[in-house]
Order: sequence, then structure tokens, then C-alpha cells
Amino acid sequence: MTVKAPSAEVARARRALERLRARVSTIQIAADTGIHQSQVSRLLRGHFRRLSPNVRALLAYAGKGPPKQAEPRASDAARAAVIRAALRTWDATPEGAQALVRLLRSVQEMKRSGR
Repeated sequence: MTVKAPSAEVARARRALERLRARVSTIQIAADTGIHQSQVSRLLRGHFRRLSPNVRALLAYAGKGPPKQAEPRASDAARAAVIRAALRTWDATPEGAQALVRLLRSVQEMKRSGR
């Protein structure tokens, strides 16, 4: 069985994403791009054979920082800030996720009860 060598374009993309991996956490990239963290991790490790839309988005992110969007609404920016803060707080374990969810639900409950 022979293994086909990656195209030059894919090889360049893998090198660029490896450099990105050394600079920015997968959690931060996921929050900034909207690509699931596990997918970001897989792609940054070079586990791809073609330049999919997600690979292209990561390459754009690596070259220019977060992808630009047309005038985000204030609510979109606030939502993104909450997601980034939650992802930075989370230790990427199931137990940590449960603890963070409990914390957020208790805050929600406090808001409802007017405390």
C-alpha cells in the first residue's frame, strides 16, 4: 500500500497552521472563529488532506487574526465576549464543564430572584 504525498498547497497550509498552534490556544481560536475546539485542534495538528472551508478559515485567521465581519451588532459582540470568557475559564474537562454550568445557572437563578 502506498501513501500519497500531500500537495504542495496542503503542505504549506500544514506548516502555517503548525506555526499558529504555537502562538494561540485552540480554545481562543475556536472562540474567535466559531469552529469547534476539537476540530481546531485536529486541523492545527495537520490532520487534513484538502483545504476545506475550516482549513481556509484557520489560514485566514493565522494571516490576519480573527476573520472580519461586517459591523457586528452590540449583542453579538457581548455574546462573543461571554463565550470567550467561559472558554478561557474552562479547563477542558467534563468536571470543569459541569462546575462552570452550575456556576452560570446559580448566577441566572440569583438574577431571577432579584438578589
